[in-house]
Amino acid sequence: MRSGPVRTFAGTTFGNWLSRAYLGSAVLLLLIGAGDGGNQAAGVFALMLAVPTGALLLSVVNSLGAWAQTDASMWCILAFSYVFQAWLLGLVVRAVRRGPLRADL
Repeated sequence: MRSGPVRTFAGTTFGNWLSRAYLGSAVLLLLIGAGDGGNQAAGVFALMLAVPTGALLLSVVNSLGAWAQTDASMWCILAFSYVFQAWLLGLVVRAVRRGPLRADL
């Protein structure tokens, strides 16, 4: 039985301890920092976890104008940033597990 691209992506993104720890900390910080009575420091740290990808996407949304700057677009940027960066962490874990490449020449 072959695994499809969705299964491979899900395994890389959610199937290792580093990605799960990253996503868990992001969700925990978002829950603590959400709402009017939320902890502002936790909210800032939750945003900082999404910095590389989120900053790039946020600059694109800001360049589109005020019509694109909705709450839904900001939450989608955060969600995409977290999942994309968890996938990248999964690729790092996979590369470390495989070890160094050997050239059998």
